[in-house]
Amino acid sequence: MDTYRDCMVCGKPFKVCRTCRKDIDEVYQWRRVVCCPEHFAFHIPIIDYVRGNIDKATAKSDLEQAIKKYGDVKFSEDIASIVAEILGTKTEPVKADSENKSKK
Repeated sequence: MDTYRDCMVCGKPFKVCRTCRKDIDEVYQWRRVVCCPEHFAFHIPIIDYVRGNIDKATAKSDLEQAIKKYGDVKFSEDIASIVAEILGTKTEPVKADSENKSKK
């Protein structure tokens, strides 16, 4: 049975990998938390900042590098305010698309 969850970056529903290693924290395995490897580049600095593992300047630099490499992302409601805090900007959150969720 397939398991779906919302991408922790953009909010888009995706199929979760059920075979990823269990001995590694799931926030560090892209197939368990985000819809694509590109969004993992955004996810890691956000999580590390929230957990206090890196400071705001480092998180900002890492996010800016991800934006430069992969382009702008419309962040989900859940993290838009954190991203705005890190980048020092106003971000527009994306609400999860109910049509996509119904396709699960």
